[in-house]
Amino acid sequence: MKKICFIMMILLASIGIVSAKDLTTVKVGYVAEPAHGLFFLAKEKGFFKDEGINAELYEFTNGAEGFNALTTGKLDVATFGSTGPLFYISKGADFTIFGGIMIEGQAMIVRPENYAYFKSKDLKIFKGKRIGYIHTTEAEYIFKDALTKAGINYKKDITWVELDSPTAVTEAVNKGLVDVGFSWPPNYSLAVKNYGLKIPHYFSEYKPRYTCCRLTATTKQLAENPEKFKHFLVAILRAYDFYLNNEDETVKIYTKYLKIDEAIVRNETYNDRVAESDPDPLKGTLEDIWSLIVKAGDAPADLKIDWNKRVNVNIYKQALDEVIKRYPNNKTFKKALARYKKYQ
Repeated sequence: MKKICFIMMILLASIGIVSAKDLTTVKVGYVAEPAHGLFFLAKEKGFFKDEGINAELYEFTNGAEGFNALTTGKLDVATFGSTGPLFYISKGADFTIFGGIMIEGQAMIVRPENYAYFKSKDLKIFKGKRIGYIHTTEAEYIFKDALTKAGINYKKDITWVELDSPTAVTEAVNKGLVDVGFSWPPNYSLAVKNYGLKIPHYFSEYKPRYTCCRLTATTKQLAENPEKFKHFLVAILRAYDFYLNNEDETVKIYTKYLKIDEAIVRNETYNDRVAESDPDPLKGTLEDIWSLIVKAGDAPADLKIDWNKRVNVNIYKQALDEVIKRYPNNKTFKKALARYKKYQ
């Protein structure tokens, strides 16, 4: 019955006789960065409405607040990293990843006088230094693994200063309270512009094409209303196609929502392309991400993850099949299907 009602709502929305109050509300938590812009596109271009979805977007500064909101029912979808949901799953949270939004993107920032020193590829230069970071981010786990492989005891040789937001990281670096800060876009670009800070390294240097922000929901919600999440993903896939093929309008829409310089948005999204948007859950990459959390001691080594339960690829595949059925000649969706087959 739910599926029939949802299909009827979509048909009515497509001919413009459904009001916002008649749409299915999905509350989405996101981080204000360009790679999360598929939400903005889907809302601005009417893709959510076409799919019977009234998307309410809520900005968060860190994953801890966002995942708490997901747990308490204040959000339907959380988009805060890949290590984040896995970390909370290891602590007993009943979360399931059902899609993606972002690949790569995080970077280091330092004061300009320290740039030449930290630009070195020799990781031993970090011994004795203070690193400001936000706990459970990909940057933390990727870099700890890189340090370990370089023979550095990161627990003894480095002082880790946990901070609660990218703004706090920027301030700590700028004031000299830490030597290095870990941040994400557009915060490090803003740090460069506003404070003259420098970016010596991106974390993709240590782990190319690492999986970042995943679309996460409670397992219960996904089981109770898969049709809602399928059409949510259809809208995101349509936004993904738009982002790949309409640079100028995409930049303007991202700039409108992020309220930052258009040049920063264009540079991060298309020119330097510090991160990529990608709606695929990329299930095959998550076990590797999980291993980094275990190596860092933030999850038990003997904890077994039921990957079929914690990563639902079926809803994404149904959404992908739907857009391919509607737009059979679309190259974006054909490539997305090939990628899906590779990583599931």
